[in-house]
Amino acid sequence: MLHRFYLHFMMLVAVFSSTVSVKAQDNSLIPAAGQKVYVPLSAKSVKGKMTVSSYSRKTINNFDYTLSFNGKELYSKHYVLPEPLGGYDNAIVEIDVPPYTELGEDNLLFTITKVNGERNNATIGYANVPRVTVTKVPKRKVVVEEYTGMWCGYCPRGIALMENLAHTFGDEFIGIAVHTYDALHCLDYSEKANEERSRPLLWMNRSRKLTYIVAADEFKAEQAAGADMDIEVSAMWDKEKNNITVTPNVIFRVNREEAPYGFAYVLTEDGMSNPRWYQNNNHRGDIQYRGVSKEFDYFIDAPGEIYNLENNFVAIAAEGVKTAKADLLKAPIKADEVLSHTYFFKNIKSQGKIQDKSKLSVCVLLINLNTGQIENAAKCSITEFSATAISPISEGSRTAVETARYTLDGRRIMAPQKGINIVKYSDGRVSKEVVTN
Repeated sequence: MLHRFYLHFMMLVAVFSSTVSVKAQDNSLIPAAGQKVYVPLSAKSVKGKMTVSSYSRKTINNFDYTLSFNGKELYSKHYVLPEPLGGYDNAIVEIDVPPYTELGEDNLLFTITKVNGERNNATIGYANVPRVTVTKVPKRKVVVEEYTGMWCGYCPRGIALMENLAHTFGDEFIGIAVHTYDALHCLDYSEKANEERSRPLLWMNRSRKLTYIVAADEFKAEQAAGADMDIEVSAMWDKEKNNITVTPNVIFRVNREEAPYGFAYVLTEDGMSNPRWYQNNNHRGDIQYRGVSKEFDYFIDAPGEIYNLENNFVAIAAEGVKTAKADLLKAPIKADEVLSHTYFFKNIKSQGKIQDKSKLSVCVLLINLNTGQIENAAKCSITEFSATAISPISEGSRTAVETARYTLDGRRIMAPQKGINIVKYSDGRVSKEVVTN
């Protein structure tokens, strides 16, 4: 709402500051900058979305527009609005965005030339359409970090929101519930959690703060923003189920000369409960919100202290959530190249909070180091040990010693070197080791 008010205000300033008369505002339609559009190199076109705003005293039924690139018109079209547009109303329209002849990011120019068959009298009748030509359109997962606590009476709002997103979007949603100062407190997240003390606090991809009981529209908008890369992750136990080998695979769909990205790794558990634990619930009887979501209705009908509540998405252990682990992606990045490394969650038995290892999941977050936002993420369950898997250094015979060490490109080194090291041992094992110092 604030964004819409600001847009209207700026457009009004532009209109009344010009020499165009008030009468000339008839048939006035202004486009806003479009959302970034990812277009496969092999596609004829994909749909891009533009917002158009009417500053006309007359109802607008249709308009004509052109799409241009580097001063050359690609095409012109006549667009009939599904519903007439009244004065100072907005509409979202879809346009066909073709790919460029090579991979990369650029801008197209969207220009509204006519409104209701007459010249567009808008002072600003054009807007940019950001386009990214890719080998394949990446699939973006959406991460919500929920900072919560059983002591927090208003945190059931956040719990209900997380559950609603999980039920609505399934595997497209990656939830991380960060408990503070209760039985599920996650020490590894403490520094990040202390950046803001309000609870509940929910961040979507570290770019949108969620303040309501549901966030389906925000989720769809965040997912539609797209990503430059796909991410997949696999995870495997060792024989003793005390260490987890995590292997993320990142595949960029466009060439990149720079790699300002870092990784964070989070171990989560679902279904955590205890008869002695209780969640404070200040939303008991809060009937004004009844029907917003079935997940929140549960808390409206629940008592002020909810015992044995199941806690999902609980952060158990983490690394890189405050300062992402950098230098694991090397520039330049080539499109469609699989970029892989290995990370280890070690000494899981020391994590006394774990209740059921079968309900653990691994989340990997790819974070833009310049913006601090999560660009994409992946989540997986943990498979049983396989003899062909790469094992953490702590596994195996205690008498085994290191016999050789190499960089990822096969160059032998005499001491640990920052980055990914390939380590060979006297018992025949080969391990990938991430050296951070």
